[in-house]
Amino acid sequence: MATYTDDELQQAASRLREIYDVQTRSERLRTARRFGYESKPESRLRIYRRLTRGRAKPFSRFPATEFLNDYVLRFDQDVLDNDGDELVLNGKIPPYSFSQNMMIVSVVLIAIRRGSNETTFVETQINVNPFFARDYPDRGIKETPKKKRLDPMELLKAYQERIREMFDEPPTEGYERKAFAFTDRGSEILSEAYNEPVPELDKVELGAAFIPTSARYVDDKRQPFIEQKPTFRPFPKARQERIVRYVNRAYPQLKRSGRL
Repeated sequence: MATYTDDELQQAASRLREIYDVQTRSERLRTARRFGYESKPESRLRIYRRLTRGRAKPFSRFPATEFLNDYVLRFDQDVLDNDGDELVLNGKIPPYSFSQNMMIVSVVLIAIRRGSNETTFVETQINVNPFFARDYPDRGIKETPKKKRLDPMELLKAYQERIREMFDEPPTEGYERKAFAFTDRGSEILSEAYNEPVPELDKVELGAAFIPTSARYVDDKRQPFIEQKPTFRPFPKARQERIVRYVNRAYPQLKRSGRL
């Protein structure tokens, strides 16, 4: 029997989640049977889904940039191909759930119009913290349902909505927002499109991260967040080898076919 390191098993679990996301229902049923599950269809689907679901550790922070496009244009900008949908999210689905209430912090570059039609870039931080882990009666705020606040996609959708709102906000100090870059690659693309150099950033780099809305304290001292991506539950020992072998074979095939 082959032995695998924890890193290899985590990578296999992450890739299995990617495979799961692109499979049809019938493909998922066949895959579950290949893993040795012979129960009723709904039971097989439920077990397979559990194998592909990770969970963030409490008080950990981890990247969110991988779920964002490199940039987004306001619906009326034609410097690049633009379908007008103002899509911030790239369609990838986080293969895990949160273990506590989280928010998104990000450093982005905004292309703004200044003057008649002059474009320049400004760096800014955009944080989105839309959910509540308890009631605040004095403020008329009710607790966000647990299912919603522990779902990363719900938080990502709220982030996308905030960016769209910023496009719609009246110009302040004569500045009109035309585009956002969420990655260094996105800033390079917008710089070339608008023919305007990108300024040297004050922050380390562009990007976004998930962080908890509450911190852990020890002896009245705030503890730093753990820098760790969510982990996946271990594969059942009796099925571990056949699952990993399947992933190592199927993942490259789906990559080559363009489904991943």
